[in-house]
Amino acid sequence: MMFFTVDRDKCNLCGDCLDECAFRLLEMKTKDSLPTARDVEFRSAEERCIDCGHCVAVCPTGALTLQARTHAGREVAKQGPEDCLPILPELIVSPEQVAQLLMARRTFRAYHDKPVPRETLEKIIRVARYAPSSHNTQAENWLVISDKMEIRRLGQTVIDWMRSMSQEAPEFCRAIDADVIVDLWEKGEDSVFRGAPHLIILHGDSYLGYLNASRDNFAVRLAYFELAAVPYGLGTVWGGFLVAALQLWPPAQKAIGLPEGQEAFDAMSIGYPKNQYRRIPMRNEPSLTWR
Repeated sequence: MMFFTVDRDKCNLCGDCLDECAFRLLEMKTKDSLPTARDVEFRSAEERCIDCGHCVAVCPTGALTLQARTHAGREVAKQGPEDCLPILPELIVSPEQVAQLLMARRTFRAYHDKPVPRETLEKIIRVARYAPSSHNTQAENWLVISDKMEIRRLGQTVIDWMRSMSQEAPEFCRAIDADVIVDLWEKGEDSVFRGAPHLIILHGDSYLGYLNASRDNFAVRLAYFELAAVPYGLGTVWGGFLVAALQLWPPAQKAIGLPEGQEAFDAMSIGYPKNQYRRIPMRNEPSLTWR
């Protein structure tokens, strides 16, 4: 069976699916013929298809379906028009709404001691999974830590890393104000995760760490995550100190306790913020070049 099918009665021969295929794996041999898989050297179109679903999503008549199959060692579900969520015109936001959402995004550094319902966190994660990923890898795994003692233990790991770096790389520590973070921690303040009740860690196969694009994928996922949290009245803070420790200090990766072959790549804390921002602070004008 072909890895995709086209309903002859629905297809209007517009060619939109050809345009949006990442690797131009579809073709219409004549202007009156249905889309078929293009002959590609070395690896077939079916092997090269990354199952992004764009051909299905762009089809104006709902004529194209990606069939269920085994691909690259994993089971891929059927993806037809009826399996995809519709894009509802009445929910499309205005430029002003998008601008405020993005410009008003802030980091929160004070939280109520109140857990976020698990179903709410799952709803946010299920939205964030739609963030783009290179080659549609969708390679991330989500670890949600809500245990206060475990969060505290990981915070202590970050502090231990900062203390070790103060001797090995004092200039670096000065650049990240490690002395202030350590001092606040020693005085009883959670200067690492800011008292947020949940810590989100994204992890994946260790080999992904060698690919800059893969590391970017995890960061983009969390950018979606923090924006998706806004309608629920939630705030977030990026786990930059933990991420630095994960990249520079092997004991930090061990402290996460992931299965063998897995590595933590990014982190973010989330909770109900104590304070609300009332205005958008100023930012530098863009350094912009036109060519």
